Amino acid sequence: MQVDALDFILFLAKVGNSRGHLYLSQIYGSGNKIFQQVEDIAGAIVEYFCPRCNTPFPEVGTCECMASKIALYLNDGGYVEVCTRNGCRQHWLEFKNIDDAFRVFQNQDEVGLF
Repeated sequence: MQVDALDFILFLAKVGNSRGHLYLSQIYGSGNKIFQQVEDIAGAIVEYFCPRCNTPFPEVGTCECMASKIALYLNDGGYVEVCTRNGCRQHWLEFKNIDDAFRVFQNQDEVGLF
């Protein structure tokens, strides 16, 4: 399975009382996703869990839509914050060290992805 014709970012997800898989696009800003064994309910709050150890991703703040945000830490020193409300398009990419950001962008492949 692919999302946006590329490999996906996999999470365990909980929506209401249902648990399943959530496959997110790796393209920053895409918003495309596939839910499996969990209903894709617009506006629902999604709880994100590590697919390896089942640990919930910690909340790191509140989105403009008033839902919680989680953070995905990048190997190169930055992180992406994602809103937990299904369908909210707010997300943020941040680096503490500008050299880390330059290194990420210098190492992009031919399609412009990390």
